[in-house]
Amino acid sequence: MQEKSIAEREPQHPTSGQFLRDIVFGANDGVVTAIGFLVGIAGSVSEQGIVVIAGALTIIAGAASMALGNYLAVKSQREFYDAMEKIENWEIDNKPDVERDEIREIYTNYGFDKDTVEVLTKKVTADRNLWLRVMMRDELGLVKEESPRIAGVLIGFFYLLAGIPPLLPFIFFTPIARALLMSIFVSVLVMTFIGSIRWWLNRGSFGTKIAETIVIGLVAAAIGFIAGEALRFFGISGVSL
Repeated sequence: MQEKSIAEREPQHPTSGQFLRDIVFGANDGVVTAIGFLVGIAGSVSEQGIVVIAGALTIIAGAASMALGNYLAVKSQREFYDAMEKIENWEIDNKPDVERDEIREIYTNYGFDKDTVEVLTKKVTADRNLWLRVMMRDELGLVKEESPRIAGVLIGFFYLLAGIPPLLPFIFFTPIARALLMSIFVSVLVMTFIGSIRWWLNRGSFGTKIAETIVIGLVAAAIGFIAGEALRFFGISGVSL
């Protein structure tokens, strides 16, 4: 019987952490941005159609911005990794003794005794690909990022997925005050789900993860409300189509 991998034996440890980071970040930013904006604009205009149009445009633009921004960020990190990898490759080819000493230093710092360090150094440096990976990870602290395209698509998609629900009450409910209350309620449900995902990833206190996520969203809503009231105070309200 073939032995199971570590990931199969211990499914409680997610192995796609970078993708999960993009999913949680995108979803959380989507719902927080949406409710913050919707509370603000709902308090400053009188026409519900404006809330729907402006909200939809804001969510779509935000998703596009997040997707493209994350794509560029991950691509830049990948390019940096590749540049450092070329340097390490050159050093292994041209300064192998120095690189072996660095491997020894790495394992010495891990607390291995001298004999074990020599065994590990010999084992690692006998495999060039392994040698390079160890240098990248343990000397430079670099791990190759996921695909920039996938990272961009994921964060943009989940931004949209979490940002759209708070907008829906403004389409299906009237008057605007009722739609706003329903939007806040829906947002809390979405944030509760996101908080539960955060708990699944990081464990800790389930209630704390939920509360943190909801509080952040409600703070954004409060800021939006204050901004909307400020517009009313300065007479910038009552806009109609």
